[in-house]
Amino acid sequence: MEDEKITELLTNRDQSGLAALKAKYERLILKVCRGFLRSPEDAEECANDTLLAVWERIPPDRPDNLTAYICKIARRKTIDKLRYNTAAMRSTELMTELDECLPSGYSTEDEAEKAELSAALNEWLRSLDERHRKLFTLRYFYMQSAKDAAKACSMTPTAATTALARLRGSLKKYLVERGLFYE
Repeated sequence: MEDEKITELLTNRDQSGLAALKAKYERLILKVCRGFLRSPEDAEECANDTLLAVWERIPPDRPDNLTAYICKIARRKTIDKLRYNTAAMRSTELMTELDECLPSGYSTEDEAEKAELSAALNEWLRSLDERHRKLFTLRYFYMQSAKDAAKACSMTPTAATTALARLRGSLKKYLVERGLFYE
């Protein structure tokens, strides 16, 4: 079923829209969730929470790109679950990697800073060639392992790990130049 039809069904509160959404996007949602979480039960819970959130948000939301909209919600739900699961131990490998290029004391509560940082990140991503943009996005947005992201980009895991380290350094330098990161 086409995304426009699914969105229309959800807008009209038709339960068949939820069934169609699940049929079309459940595998993608689970893949996003599993990228963060190692527990299949937690990933399944986040996938269900994502479907419920989409049901609750459409309407009033009417996304132009349903796939991106769903992935964004899945990612947020999964990050919330990951934070909940690791509340006492916030030093996971991936969070440590991301901390290298995010401003210290970064607060998601500050909407203006968040919007400025988001715009800068999007501008930086647009400056990358397609392969590096895909690698970075797969690793840090979809939370795939470096090995899986490397495979998707036709790279060796070692080359991908090296490229990711350089990309994080490049992002940090870019943010420092724009006054969004202070060493």
